[in-house]
Amino acid sequence: MPLIHKEINTNVSELMLYLKCPRQVYFATRGHDIMSDITPPYLEHLMLKELAMTYPETLKQYTSKDDAIAEQLYVEFSRLKDEIELIYSSDLRDADPVIIDQAWGTISNELGGIAEKLSASVLELGKEELLSRIVPSQTEPLLHSERLKLSGIPTAMVNYRETPTPLVIKTGRCPDSGVWRNDRIHIAALSMLVKEQHNAPIDYGFVEYARHGTVRRVKIRSGDRRQVLNILKRIEIIKDGSMPDKKESSFCDACNFSHKCSPRASLASRFF
Repeated sequence: MPLIHKEINTNVSELMLYLKCPRQVYFATRGHDIMSDITPPYLEHLMLKELAMTYPETLKQYTSKDDAIAEQLYVEFSRLKDEIELIYSSDLRDADPVIIDQAWGTISNELGGIAEKLSASVLELGKEELLSRIVPSQTEPLLHSERLKLSGIPTAMVNYRETPTPLVIKTGRCPDSGVWRNDRIHIAALSMLVKEQHNAPIDYGFVEYARHGTVRRVKIRSGDRRQVLNILKRIEIIKDGSMPDKKESSFCDACNFSHKCSPRASLASRFF
Protein backbone atom coordinates (compact mmCIF):
# COMPACT_ATOMS: atom_id res chain seq x y z
CA MET A 1 0.00 0.00 0.00
CA PRO A 2 1.49 3.40 -0.94
CA LEU A 3 2.45 5.54 2.03
CA ILE A 4 0.14 8.33 0.93
CA HIS A 5 -2.92 6.06 1.41
CA LYS A 6 -2.09 4.94 4.94
CA GLU A 7 -4.84 5.27 7.51
CA ILE A 8 -2.57 4.79 10.53
CA ASN A 9 -1.11 7.91 12.07
CA THR A 10 2.34 7.78 13.64
CA ASN A 11 4.16 10.13 15.96
CA VAL A 12 7.87 10.91 15.68
CA SER A 13 8.23 9.69 19.27
CA GLU A 14 7.16 6.25 18.04
CA LEU A 15 9.98 6.30 15.50
CA MET A 16 12.41 6.95 18.34
CA LEU A 17 10.83 4.17 20.38
CA TYR A 18 11.20 1.83 17.39
CA LEU A 19 14.91 2.60 17.16
CA LYS A 20 15.28 1.77 20.84
CA CYS A 21 13.24 -1.45 20.54
CA PRO A 22 10.55 -2.34 17.95
CA ARG A 23 8.68 -4.41 20.53
CA GLN A 24 8.21 -1.36 22.73
CA VAL A 25 6.16 0.12 19.89
CA TYR A 26 4.06 -3.05 19.85
CA PHE A 27 3.28 -2.87 23.57
CA ALA A 28 2.96 0.92 23.81
CA THR A 29 0.42 1.11 20.97
CA ARG A 30 -1.70 -1.44 22.81
CA GLY A 31 -2.18 0.70 25.88
CA HIS A 32 0.71 -0.47 28.07
CA ASP A 33 2.70 2.11 30.03
CA ILE A 34 6.25 2.58 28.79
CA MET A 35 7.52 3.60 32.21
CA SER A 36 6.10 2.50 35.56
CA ASP A 37 8.31 4.45 37.99
CA ILE A 38 9.73 7.96 38.02
CA THR A 39 13.50 7.52 38.18
CA PRO A 40 16.32 10.01 38.91
CA PRO A 41 17.62 9.81 35.28
CA TYR A 42 14.16 10.67 33.96
CA LEU A 43 13.88 13.63 36.31
CA GLU A 44 17.37 14.77 35.34
CA HIS A 45 16.24 14.63 31.70
CA LEU A 46 13.28 16.93 32.43
CA MET A 47 15.42 19.36 34.42
CA LEU A 48 18.19 19.49 31.84
CA LYS A 49 15.72 20.03 29.01
CA GLU A 50 14.15 22.98 30.79
CA LEU A 51 17.56 24.36 31.73
CA ALA A 52 18.75 24.12 28.12
CA MET A 53 15.76 26.16 27.01
CA THR A 54 17.21 29.02 29.09
CA TYR A 55 20.62 28.89 27.38
CA PRO A 56 19.72 31.64 24.86
CA GLU A 57 19.04 34.15 27.63
CA THR A 58 22.13 33.03 29.49
CA LEU A 59 24.34 33.44 26.42
CA LYS A 60 22.94 36.86 25.56
CA GLN A 61 24.65 38.01 28.76
CA TYR A 62 27.92 36.29 27.87
CA THR A 63 30.97 38.36 28.84
CA SER A 64 33.77 35.90 27.88
CA LYS A 65 33.96 34.61 31.45
CA ASP A 66 32.94 31.10 32.46
CA ASP A 67 31.96 32.27 35.92
CA ALA A 68 29.48 34.78 34.46
CA ILE A 69 27.74 32.00 32.53
CA ALA A 70 27.81 29.79 35.63
CA GLU A 71 26.24 32.52 37.76
CA GLN A 72 23.42 32.98 35.27
CA LEU A 73 22.86 29.22 35.03
CA TYR A 74 22.51 29.04 38.80
CA VAL A 75 19.95 31.87 38.66
CA GLU A 76 17.96 30.08 35.95
CA PHE A 77 18.23 26.74 37.74
CA SER A 78 16.91 28.25 40.97
CA ARG A 79 13.98 29.72 39.08
CA LEU A 80 13.24 26.36 37.46
CA LYS A 81 12.90 24.72 40.86
CA ASP A 82 9.80 26.83 41.37
CA GLU A 83 8.43 26.20 37.88
CA ILE A 84 9.19 22.63 36.94
CA GLU A 85 6.57 21.12 39.24
CA LEU A 86 3.98 23.25 37.44
CA ILE A 87 5.26 22.39 33.96
CA TYR A 88 5.41 18.63 34.68
CA SER A 89 2.67 18.38 37.29
CA SER A 90 1.35 15.04 35.98
CA ASP A 91 4.85 13.51 35.76
CA LEU A 92 5.87 14.59 39.25
CA ARG A 93 2.54 14.07 41.01
CA ASP A 94 3.50 10.67 42.43
CA ALA A 95 7.27 11.11 42.42
CA ASP A 96 9.19 10.49 45.64
CA PRO A 97 10.45 13.86 47.01
CA VAL A 98 13.75 12.18 47.90
CA ILE A 99 14.28 11.18 44.25
CA ILE A 100 13.39 14.68 43.09
CA ASP A 101 15.93 16.20 45.49
CA GLN A 102 18.52 13.68 44.29
CA ALA A 103 18.00 14.74 40.68
CA TRP A 104 18.20 18.44 41.58
CA GLY A 105 21.48 17.79 43.38
CA THR A 106 22.97 15.92 40.42
CA ILE A 107 22.20 18.70 37.92
CA SER A 108 23.27 21.41 40.36
CA ASN A 109 26.70 19.77 40.64
CA GLU A 110 27.05 19.80 36.84
CA LEU A 111 26.29 23.49 36.28
CA GLY A 112 29.94 24.55 36.45
CA GLY A 113 30.94 22.03 33.79
CA ILE A 114 28.01 23.02 31.58
CA ALA A 115 29.06 26.68 31.85
CA GLU A 116 32.60 25.82 30.74
CA LYS A 117 31.32 23.88 27.73
CA LEU A 118 28.90 26.65 26.73
CA SER A 119 31.81 29.08 26.86
CA ALA A 120 33.85 26.74 24.67
CA SER A 121 30.97 26.58 22.17
CA VAL A 122 30.88 30.37 21.99
CA LEU A 123 34.60 30.46 21.29
CA GLU A 124 34.28 27.77 18.60
CA LEU A 125 31.25 29.12 16.74
CA GLY A 126 30.99 32.75 17.79
CA LYS A 127 28.21 34.13 19.96
CA GLU A 128 25.92 35.21 17.13
CA GLU A 129 26.18 31.90 15.25
CA LEU A 130 25.49 29.91 18.40
CA LEU A 131 22.49 32.06 19.26
CA SER A 132 21.15 31.73 15.70
CA ARG A 133 21.05 27.96 16.26
CA ILE A 134 19.16 27.98 19.56
CA VAL A 135 17.02 31.13 19.86
CA PRO A 136 13.48 29.84 19.24
CA SER A 137 11.01 31.39 16.86
CA GLN A 138 8.50 28.82 18.20
CA THR A 139 8.66 26.51 21.19
CA GLU A 140 7.35 22.94 20.88
CA PRO A 141 5.05 23.52 17.88
CA LEU A 142 2.90 20.62 16.71
CA LEU A 143 3.85 19.61 13.17
CA HIS A 144 1.72 17.28 11.06
CA SER A 145 1.74 15.89 7.55
CA GLU A 146 -1.39 14.34 6.07
CA ARG A 147 0.69 12.93 3.23
CA LEU A 148 3.07 11.12 5.58
CA LYS A 149 0.41 10.48 8.27
CA LEU A 150 3.06 11.63 10.71
CA SER A 151 3.09 14.14 13.57
CA GLY A 152 5.90 15.43 15.75
CA ILE A 153 6.95 18.17 18.15
CA PRO A 154 10.48 19.59 17.96
CA THR A 155 11.85 21.25 21.08
CA ALA A 156 11.83 24.46 19.08
CA MET A 157 11.90 25.98 15.63
CA VAL A 158 14.69 28.42 14.93
CA ASN A 159 14.88 30.87 12.05
CA TYR A 160 18.35 29.88 10.89
CA ARG A 161 19.54 32.05 8.01
CA GLU A 162 15.91 32.95 7.35
CA THR A 163 14.91 29.29 7.05
CA PRO A 164 12.59 27.53 9.54
CA THR A 165 14.76 24.84 11.09
CA PRO A 166 13.95 22.21 13.75
CA LEU A 167 15.93 21.97 16.98
CA VAL A 168 15.83 19.07 19.42
CA ILE A 169 17.39 19.01 22.87
CA LYS A 170 19.05 15.80 23.99
CA THR A 171 20.15 15.22 27.56
CA GLY A 172 22.33 12.14 27.19
CA ARG A 173 25.92 11.69 26.10
CA CYS A 174 27.38 13.73 23.28
CA PRO A 175 29.41 12.02 20.52
CA ASP A 176 32.91 13.24 19.80
CA SER A 177 31.70 14.54 16.44
CA GLY A 178 28.43 14.71 14.57
CA VAL A 179 25.31 13.27 16.18
CA TRP A 180 24.14 9.80 17.17
CA ARG A 181 22.33 7.79 14.49
CA ASN A 182 19.02 7.90 16.38
CA ASP A 183 19.30 11.66 16.75
CA ARG A 184 19.96 11.97 13.02
CA ILE A 185 16.77 10.02 12.26
CA HIS A 186 14.86 12.16 14.78
CA ILE A 187 15.89 15.44 13.19
CA ALA A 188 15.36 14.03 9.67
CA ALA A 189 11.75 13.09 10.50
CA LEU A 190 11.08 16.55 11.90
CA SER A 191 12.69 18.22 8.89
CA MET A 192 10.35 16.28 6.62
CA LEU A 193 7.38 17.60 8.60
CA VAL A 194 8.72 21.15 8.42
CA LYS A 195 9.14 20.80 4.65
CA GLU A 196 5.55 19.62 4.31
CA GLN A 197 4.25 22.51 6.42
CA HIS A 198 6.31 25.27 4.83
CA ASN A 199 6.50 23.81 1.31
CA ALA A 200 10.22 24.51 1.18
CA PRO A 201 13.32 22.29 1.24
CA ILE A 202 14.80 21.87 4.72
CA ASP A 203 18.39 20.70 4.46
CA TYR A 204 19.54 21.14 8.06
CA GLY A 205 18.46 20.62 11.63
CA PHE A 206 20.09 21.13 15.01
CA VAL A 207 20.72 18.75 17.90
CA GLU A 208 21.60 20.40 21.20
CA TYR A 209 23.35 18.19 23.75
CA ALA A 210 22.30 20.02 26.90
CA ARG A 211 24.69 18.35 29.31
CA HIS A 212 27.64 19.24 27.11
CA GLY A 213 26.69 22.78 26.08
CA THR A 214 27.08 21.70 22.45
CA VAL A 215 24.87 22.35 19.41
CA ARG A 216 25.51 20.26 16.30
CA ARG A 217 24.25 21.19 12.84
CA VAL A 218 22.96 18.14 10.98
CA LYS A 219 22.94 17.95 7.20
CA ILE A 220 19.83 15.98 6.23
CA ARG A 221 20.70 13.35 3.63
CA SER A 222 18.45 11.45 1.24
CA GLY A 223 19.38 8.25 3.06
CA ASP A 224 18.08 9.72 6.32
CA ARG A 225 14.69 10.47 4.76
CA ARG A 226 14.61 6.98 3.24
CA GLN A 227 15.20 5.44 6.67
CA VAL A 228 12.33 7.48 8.12
CA LEU A 229 9.96 6.18 5.43
CA ASN A 230 11.14 2.58 5.96
CA ILE A 231 10.59 2.83 9.72
CA LEU A 232 7.10 4.25 9.17
CA LYS A 233 6.22 1.20 7.06
CA ARG A 234 7.56 -1.15 9.74
CA ILE A 235 5.59 0.64 12.46
CA GLU A 236 2.46 0.23 10.35
CA ILE A 237 3.07 -3.54 10.27
CA ILE A 238 3.49 -3.56 14.06
CA LYS A 239 0.30 -1.56 14.61
CA ASP A 240 -1.53 -4.01 12.34
CA GLY A 241 -0.71 -6.72 14.90
CA SER A 242 2.65 -8.24 14.00
CA MET A 243 5.16 -8.60 16.82
CA PRO A 244 8.80 -8.12 15.75
CA ASP A 245 11.70 -10.23 16.97
CA LYS A 246 12.92 -9.72 20.51
CA LYS A 247 15.85 -7.29 20.49
CA GLU A 248 18.37 -7.97 23.25
CA SER A 249 20.02 -4.80 24.52
CA SER A 250 21.23 -3.02 27.63
CA PHE A 251 17.72 -1.57 28.01
CA CYS A 252 16.10 -4.96 28.58
CA ASP A 253 16.75 -5.18 32.34
CA ALA A 254 14.96 -1.90 33.00
CA CYS A 255 12.20 -2.42 30.42
CA ASN A 256 8.66 -2.20 31.73
CA PHE A 257 7.59 -4.91 29.26
CA SER A 258 10.21 -7.52 30.16
CA HIS A 259 7.62 -9.86 31.73
CA LYS A 260 5.54 -9.73 28.52
CA CYS A 261 8.42 -10.03 26.08
CA SER A 262 8.95 -13.69 25.21
CA PRO A 263 11.45 -14.75 22.51
CA ARG A 264 8.57 -15.79 20.24
CA ALA A 265 8.30 -13.79 17.02
CA SER A 266 5.57 -13.46 14.44
CA LEU A 267 5.83 -14.56 10.82
CA ALA A 268 6.26 -10.89 9.89
CA SER A 269 9.33 -10.49 12.11
CA ARG A 270 11.61 -10.75 9.09
CA PHE A 271 10.55 -7.22 8.17
CA PHE A 272 12.18 -5.73 11.26
